[in-house]
Amino acid sequence: MKLQDYDRFYRADPDFFEFPERLADASSDRLSAVLREPPRGWRRTEAGWWVRLRPPAARPPGQGWRIHVSVTLPHLERTAEVVREYCVHRGIGCDLVRSVTAARALADVRADRLTSADLMVLYPADETELAAALRDLTALLAPLPGPYVPGALRHGSGPLYVRHAAAENRRCPAGGHPSAPGDEHDLVPALERPDGTLVPEDRRPVFRLPDWVALPEVLRADLEALLAPPRSPFPYRSVRAVSLTTGDGTYRATDSATDRPVVLHEARPHAGLDVRGDDAVTRLTRERALLERLAHLDCVPGIVGHHIRAGHHFLAVEDPEGRSLAEAAAAAFPLTTEDRAQHEAADYTKWALDVADRVGDALDSLKRRGVRLGELHPEHIVLRPDGSVVLTRLRSATDLKDDRPPSVGEEGFTAPVGLRGGAAHTHLLDTLRLWLLLPVPHRDPATLRVLTETVDELYPVPPEFGATLLSRLRQGAGAKGTEAADDAGALAAERPDWPALRARLVAGLHAMATPERTDRLFPGTPFGPAGLGGTSFGHGAAGVLYALHQVGEPVPGEYADWLADAATRDPDPRPGLYDGLHGVALTLDLLGHRDRALGVLERSRPLDARVVRPDLAGGQAGIALNLLRFARLTGDTALHDGALHIADDLAALVVDGPPVPRAGTPPPYGLLHGPAGIALLFLHLYEQGGGARFLELADRALGFDIARCTTGPDGALTLFDGTHHLPYLHGGSGGLAFPLRALLRHRPAPGRSSALAAVRHTCRALYVRNSGLLRGRAGAIAVLTAMDGPGDREAVRTQVRRMAWYAHSYRGQLAFPGFRMLRLSADLATGAAGVLLALDSAFGGGGPVLPYLDPRPTFPRADGRR
Repeated sequence: MKLQDYDRFYRADPDFFEFPERLADASSDRLSAVLREPPRGWRRTEAGWWVRLRPPAARPPGQGWRIHVSVTLPHLERTAEVVREYCVHRGIGCDLVRSVTAARALADVRADRLTSADLMVLYPADETELAAALRDLTALLAPLPGPYVPGALRHGSGPLYVRHAAAENRRCPAGGHPSAPGDEHDLVPALERPDGTLVPEDRRPVFRLPDWVALPEVLRADLEALLAPPRSPFPYRSVRAVSLTTGDGTYRATDSATDRPVVLHEARPHAGLDVRGDDAVTRLTRERALLERLAHLDCVPGIVGHHIRAGHHFLAVEDPEGRSLAEAAAAAFPLTTEDRAQHEAADYTKWALDVADRVGDALDSLKRRGVRLGELHPEHIVLRPDGSVVLTRLRSATDLKDDRPPSVGEEGFTAPVGLRGGAAHTHLLDTLRLWLLLPVPHRDPATLRVLTETVDELYPVPPEFGATLLSRLRQGAGAKGTEAADDAGALAAERPDWPALRARLVAGLHAMATPERTDRLFPGTPFGPAGLGGTSFGHGAAGVLYALHQVGEPVPGEYADWLADAATRDPDPRPGLYDGLHGVALTLDLLGHRDRALGVLERSRPLDARVVRPDLAGGQAGIALNLLRFARLTGDTALHDGALHIADDLAALVVDGPPVPRAGTPPPYGLLHGPAGIALLFLHLYEQGGGARFLELADRALGFDIARCTTGPDGALTLFDGTHHLPYLHGGSGGLAFPLRALLRHRPAPGRSSALAAVRHTCRALYVRNSGLLRGRAGAIAVLTAMDGPGDREAVRTQVRRMAWYAHSYRGQLAFPGFRMLRLSADLATGAAGVLLALDSAFGGGGPVLPYLDPRPTFPRADGRR
């Protein structure tokens, strides 16, 4: 997932990641067009934001022309009525947005850009019906305004847009042929060519006609209008996108007249609605007016020009020389290693506090012009080479007397409700100071106190700096009283009371459980642009139940029933260990439900053959390990033979070279997605008497990941995935520790031993942004605990105390945030279940934190022996 993919999951719930489609809308908010029962014989179903109406005995073709109707909210009710009545009269299937609330959410500033204008969709049966519908609806609806539909062709000047699209997701394997072996991750909107091959639908936000589809005559004038050269040239060249959202875009470009670099801020009309209902153009117009009001201030960029092109507004402003405060702070931040902290903390403290003071001077300049800023994000502050600062985005700026929170902005960098003028600026500056010194997102008063105390501990700040910062931040946020339970303080104690903390962490998991829901048992972190909850081991219910079982906590029967039932009713399950049925089968078996586990395993067998990914997470290595386990438990030789067949395929892959990336899958590096996970399978086979060749294969596979590792000046080892240098358990150097340790038991080698020592050193990192097991501090705790070498136990105690940085409270119990730290999560990969496993291992729990990390057999065979 890209970072912006998480944005759509923040709106529906203040505590958890949630599907925005679950945003509550009252029955009074529902459109009358969707409330009325359709005519006899018609089918009515609800799916997400939409209500679908289908005529009798009719099914939309697998692909074809679609008509999108896009209007603004004031025209929504009437337009939906017109479209419904037209479709019912003509026998055309359609999708209608269910409510005004849903329509607002689709157009929200954080919504999916590609579906932001999908308010109504018609499914004409052929080109003749397409032409008639466009003619009739143009007469009925033109010239109603509405947001542009990305990826579609506008028909005339009204609210109708057309695209050629797939009606459903289909498996689209690399070869393109429906009968070719597929992969569970290849279920995508796909179009079928005339020769029967499948190609993924083009989902870019520009109209592109499939090369085998002829343009209908009714659309010819529309395409010509789209491709017609503009009356005047765009005055900027070399335009490069920096960021794109539902209604906004930011680009870097060059002014053609002066050759000066500029920043272009784009706004699409009627799109990107904020909490006040303003669209992107309204916000950009307001920002332009404020920049004019602040003209000639050195701390804001000057306006270069304003242009409207194809209805989109572009505000061009100066691109100040320098780099963003976020970039500068990341480069200078000293807490990456203990050595850097010791030698660089003093200079960094002076620099950071001086920068904050200069930003404060800039805010004072705004205040003297009667302007209050509502958001202060490090990405929107540029440091010039001479040390001066520029505030590059003023979209949150308002009058000094305005005490509302900004209508757009990122959590953690905005002024709370009730703060005006100078008070708002003081809060924003204090937030910035804390971020510069310890950039850990926080939403809990107890966590904030631990963070400010840590600043006092790690930096040579003035006396009472942390306490003063805490007092002002809590006062500005309106915090009252003290925390009901100081779990953060308990974790930060010299000798944490683990039994008490474990009880509160387990109680927190139970408090988050929702067995009454069919889509999720526990809240988790999104694992795909449309993936959340479910049964999976990594991000769903199976991993949470596994964690409860591993720490010796009873698992309620209704939880196990939920898991088994959900896996059975899943219409399109994945087979993998961390993302599918194999992880469910493993968990059910550990919980004592052998028959149900074998039933789930049997359901997965036909799917196993389609998997072409070689990895541990969702691929062949994880499936083979699980087959080996169940073969040993049941004596089923077919399961064992299946695992050996997979192992032979993977052996050939390893001999040929390191795995190569496949389209739409994660980079094949590290424990869960790369050769290290394959090495685990070979080590298991070797320890089960498979022969020396498996040890050779394990060494070779592990070598591919080690070759991608780099050692820093302080001796820390990270794995380079093509973009980032990663230390984590998931896909970084931390995950190499387990197969490395197992390999060294049988084949000592100085090079491999030094790599393992470097991994252990890496896991002692001072600053870690996230708390989770697979990509956070809990993973480092798990690795250090398993290694248990000289100095590891003291390092574990230090890392456990630092888990206090992330501790939150939910319904009075201990909880932890998921990835990106802005919402709570229970899942194993990123949330409280993974933290529970890591901390329990640190305080003496038995066994590895994740299945199969230790190749030595730890479960009985069918004959009762180990």
